Amino acid sequence: MATEPINLREWTAPQPSGRTGRLFTCGRPGRATFGRAKVCPLVEILDRWARGLPQADVLHIVSLLGQKTTGFSEFDYYRFRSSTEAGSRPVFEDWLDSRYGRRFVIVEFPTVDGRGVPRDVLEGAANQVLNWLEAERTVIVIDSAGAERTARVCEAAGCRPIPER
Repeated sequence: MATEPINLREWTAPQPSGRTGRLFTCGRPGRATFGRAKVCPLVEILDRWARGLPQADVLHIVSLLGQKTTGFSEFDYYRFRSSTEAGSRPVFEDWLDSRYGRRFVIVEFPTVDGRGVPRDVLEGAANQVLNWLEAERTVIVIDSAGAERTARVCEAAGCRPIPER
């Protein structure tokens, strides 16, 4: 069975001190299990993703999820939606909070998978990461696979990946 979340990685803060939070990157829920398939993951898979996240009273998520190059919403895989999309499904943050009984704070910076991160989005997301790290929060930056867009944001914030042991 695949490990959820995919590509979970910890990063160092730009200036290590005793007053910084923790930073992680990973892929969207279900990516490890279903790959790129356009399916709605089972709730059990979402549960595994949430259980695999770092432990914290509140998890602060910077979401880079947006669209595929075909225009397919990266939220169409799920029972929830982006806060930037209309519809009757609950938004990502509300769905997580109601399902897991703990508080998530999500700020969305929608991007297009495979197209990089536009400069204004990169700066906004990197500043959000830095603000939360300075406030001693546990921060997770997510995109489809947890590798490309997430890494650009962390690098723009001056962070570096912690080598795997």
